[in-house]
Formats: sequence, C-alpha cells, structure tokens
Amino acid sequence: GRAALDGLAVRKGRYLSPRVLAPHTTRTAPVAMAAAATVPAPPPEEAGVPWPSLRVGSKVLNIYSIAFLAINLASLAVAYPLLIIASAHSLLFDRKQRRAIDFVVSLWAKICLLLFLGCRPKVVGADNLPPITTPALLTPNHCSFLDIFALSAALPRPVKYVSKAEILRIPFIGWAMQLAGHIALRRADRKSQLQTFRDSVQCLKDGNALVTFPEGTRSPTQVLGPFKAGPFKMAASSGAPVIPISIVNTARAMPTSALLPIRRAGGIEITVHPPIDPTGKETDEVCREARAAVASALPEWMRPSDC
Repeated sequence: GRAALDGLAVRKGRYLSPRVLAPHTTRTAPVAMAAAATVPAPPPEEAGVPWPSLRVGSKVLNIYSIAFLAINLASLAVAYPLLIIASAHSLLFDRKQRRAIDFVVSLWAKICLLLFLGCRPKVVGADNLPPITTPALLTPNHCSFLDIFALSAALPRPVKYVSKAEILRIPFIGWAMQLAGHIALRRADRKSQLQTFRDSVQCLKDGNALVTFPEGTRSPTQVLGPFKAGPFKMAASSGAPVIPISIVNTARAMPTSALLPIRRAGGIEITVHPPIDPTGKETDEVCREARAAVASALPEWMRPSDC
C-alpha cells in the first residue's frame, strides 16, 4: 500500500528509501540528479572488512590500513619542511587566511588520494564556488573521515574546517590543521561552544571558505541525517553564502567502523550546489533548503525518507 511505499526498508544494515526525490529547483538540479543516478549502491560483498583484519578498541584495521599509515608518515616527512616554511610566511604576511599553508595541505591530500588510495575525486558544479576572495560556508554530508581528504584535494579553492578538538590534537595531521587556522569544535560546555561559534564567524569574515558538517557526526548508514541549525546561524551572522555539497563513496574505503582506510578508494563524487543567500531568511528555511540540495545529488539509498 501507499504507507508501505512511504516507509523505510532496512536491508543489510542500510536504510533504503523507495521514494524518488523530487528534483531540486536550482539550475544544477538536472546535473545533480544525473550524477546521483550514476552512483550504484555498494556491492554486498564489500560490506565487511577485507581479510585479514584486527580490532583496536571499537575500530578495525587491516594490512591496507597499516600500509596507508606507513606511507603517510613517510609523506609527512617530506611535507612538514614545506609546511614550516609556509607557516612562517603566513604568520608574517597572511595571518587571516594562511593560503600558503592551505596549499601545502591540499597538495598533501592530493598525493594521499591519488598515489596511495588510487582516487581522483570527480567534482560536479565547481563553478558554483565563489571567488577565492569571497567567504563561503560549505555544508556537506558526512559519512567518512575521508570526506576531509576528498574536499581538500578536489575543491579548486582552499578551505578551513570546523573539526572536533580531538582531531586537531592528532600528531602531524592535527598540528597541520591548527597551523592552517582550522576551528576546534569544543562541546565541553556552553562557553566553549560559543567560542567555537565566534571563531567560525570571524573566520568567515576574514574571507575564508569554511567547511562544517551540519549533521554533526558521520552517518554510520551513509543515509543523510538531520541538519543542526548552528552552521546556518554562522552564515547569517557573517553574511556568507551557504554552499551545499554532496559527497558519495568515501565510506566505501573508510567506513565509520574503521580506524584507517581498509581498501582502495574509488568513484568518489563531489557535487557543489548553487549558493544560498541567508539574508532575510529564517535559519530553519536555509537549513531545509541546504539539506534538500545535498539530498538531490545523493543516490536513492543515501537519501532520507523526509526529502
């Protein structure tokens, strides 16, 4: 019956929506829908972790993970001298945007994805990004830690991130993010959260493109979750446009259950949607519009039933 068609079916740990999402009304809707149509559901045989594997706490690793870690540590030995030089330049001449550091981080992300993970992400709608001198709040869906690698490597303009404070404390990677001026997301108390909000608004006012994941956490099923209002309040306070972004296939290589990538990354697709001007709009309205845009370029099995 109709009720059954509108419901959610659960198959092998994934939520599958039988509804067909209405086309998004922006000018890139046909492109986004076409992109979504080319992304099949992950093969059932790839649902698990390739053998042999081991568990570290609640996370899993395999031989591929260990090789990835070793090669990345070697690449950091080359990247860090460049990062130190870029940091000195930024501290002297470019404290607000730190473009030299962004360049080194982006180059390192490209090397990691292309040379080891064997992936060159496909970007659709890159022309929707504003010029490098214009601030923007980017709001992607979030399924994997590799989302950060993919965006840093593939987008044609540098970006900062609002990231959990624990990530910024990770040796080498987290240190580089701190040097680049990324924002620590502190959830300890109300005062810390307000500081994160102020830092994010100032980052936007300084002319940066800031990435924040409005779901608040990675989706273990890859289905798009509810959006929190906080990021869209940042956009309203700074006057920056909101740029919805859809990311597909990062969780195949590094699902939420994995500590590091467990297989080669392939077929990563990033769709950049037209800007949403928050001026004169209610936060909830901008939030709904952004979420609908993100959902429009996701394959059907990643779309929530309420979009």
